[in-house]
Amino acid sequence: NNILMSMYQKLVLKLGQIKTIELEDNQVKYIFFVGPTGVGKTTTIAKIASMLKMNQKKKVALMTADTYRIAAVEQLTTYANILDIPLRVIYSADEVAEARSQAGDYDVVLVDTAGRSHKNREQRDDLEQLINTVPPEHREVYLVLSATTKYKDLLRITDIYSQITDYSLIFTKLDETGSIGNILNLHMKTGAPLSYATFGQNVPDDISVIDPQNVAKQLLGGSE
Repeated sequence: NNILMSMYQKLVLKLGQIKTIELEDNQVKYIFFVGPTGVGKTTTIAKIASMLKMNQKKKVALMTADTYRIAAVEQLTTYANILDIPLRVIYSADEVAEARSQAGDYDVVLVDTAGRSHKNREQRDDLEQLINTVPPEHREVYLVLSATTKYKDLLRITDIYSQITDYSLIFTKLDETGSIGNILNLHMKTGAPLSYATFGQNVPDDISVIDPQNVAKQLLGGSE
């Protein structure tokens, strides 16, 4: 049992410091959410928006640059209306700069980005430009991945986004898979901090901060 205990402690250490959204007073923070289509990015943003507004009483605004998928804009619009927070649809990096000059009284702006194929150079450049409209000290970037995606594909995706920006990792759909080894593996591989995990469609309930102790327990086959 000592061996298990020592493995458990090693795993907890390997999973590292968890990164959550940190807001500063008198400073609008821009949080960009990037990642492939179909991982539940928009729902995740709604959950985080709700968490920041309801639990932390922050003033939250939303932006979406995902104008390629009408459904994504509609979905975010619905959440924005329910949460009673403003949503701005942006079509170019310039509009972010313009919006920044007008976003003085918010604590945080959550930005949804298009999850298109980032094999495409031009699309990668677009995303990079978008993120770089906000200076590094005023932004955070979260790469949203589905725990159901094959490891080989996850490696490819993380690699592509690593060429664009530094990021922290959010995992979705943990309720749909038993394999959480990917969480540890990708953290080790990318060096990117772990942050949140989602496990269902309910806004705002099905999200939590990743708990290294929990993950380590599950990796070692212990039940919750």
